[in-house]
Amino acid sequence: MSINATKLDLPSGMEPLDNQVAGHTFQVGKGTLGIIKNKLDGSILKSSTKELCREREIKFYEQLKLENDVNSMLLKELVPEYRGTEMVVIDGKPIEFIKLVDVTHGMTEPCVIDIKIGKRTWDPMASQEKILVEEQKYKVCKERLGFCIPGFQVYDISNGRIKRYGKEYGKKLNETTVKDGLRIFLNSENGGMCRPLLMQLLTGMWKVQKWARLNKSLRIYCSSLLLAYDARRLRNVMLSNSKNNSSTSLNSSPTFQLKTPTSADKTGVFTWPNLPTENVQQVYKKVQRCHSEKNNYDEDLKSIKENYSFMLGNLIDGHEVKEWAFVKMIDFAHVFPAEADCTDSNYLFGIENLVKIFEDFLKECD
Repeated sequence: MSINATKLDLPSGMEPLDNQVAGHTFQVGKGTLGIIKNKLDGSILKSSTKELCREREIKFYEQLKLENDVNSMLLKELVPEYRGTEMVVIDGKPIEFIKLVDVTHGMTEPCVIDIKIGKRTWDPMASQEKILVEEQKYKVCKERLGFCIPGFQVYDISNGRIKRYGKEYGKKLNETTVKDGLRIFLNSENGGMCRPLLMQLLTGMWKVQKWARLNKSLRIYCSSLLLAYDARRLRNVMLSNSKNNSSTSLNSSPTFQLKTPTSADKTGVFTWPNLPTENVQQVYKKVQRCHSEKNNYDEDLKSIKENYSFMLGNLIDGHEVKEWAFVKMIDFAHVFPAEADCTDSNYLFGIENLVKIFEDFLKECD
């Protein structure tokens, strides 16, 4: 397949995705396919010039749609909603695209980061040449943390200006400076962390972590976590906290509106076992408590997970839940069946380290 026209010609209502931060983009005359945004139905269309990769990713989504075991059901919540495939004629050529929900649909100022998970980013079918190339990409971060950052964009909440950081920036990061990059993405480069933002992102990452600890059937290579939030909503939270002259906490945001989730749990909140039975206000206070260095921090985090999930499910203020930060697993062109009955240590190593960094950020809020 080759797209080499001098001008990109897309169907009405479609345009190149303007907040794509990694992967191949449309480059007129160079034969590359990027991601298309459908402005009419809030979806994105993704394809590949490599037929095998495209077919493998379609197969992943189609098979997942049919699975109903516990771990597959959890995985379905962690990937973008799959809406089948769609043929799109581009420059006179019909091309098959995967149709997914646009995670950033409805966001005014979408901040998006692509975090590639895994120390190893090549699949079992890779050539020796491909392996050598992949080994050198983002070498320090991948070896020491098991993840890397190919790119991100962030709207500065102080002035509304967008900042973009590409793969050249990501390649320079190490285990220390990668935290600086994440702080930039979280709009906390020059200030404190926003607890509501961290809690929403960690809720998603904890679910991915749980899935990775249980997964023994798949080996996932060169896949990413997509983290996204709306800077406008973050700005409102921070302004509200500033007006109240208080530190960032869950009950200081008027935009954090909650209701009891439906049985389908469309809020994306993971239900942890043994939820507390105390009244909501008591739980609310516990979520905000400070942690003592003398205590076991892992136990503190476990308690936070339980309390936060309970609070999301029970606090009612008469308005619809409207989360403004999301975590999704993306890019499944290099997924293979597991050859042994054990966890995917390559993927698990990366997600564990990423979660630990965000948990350390959360600790700064106390």
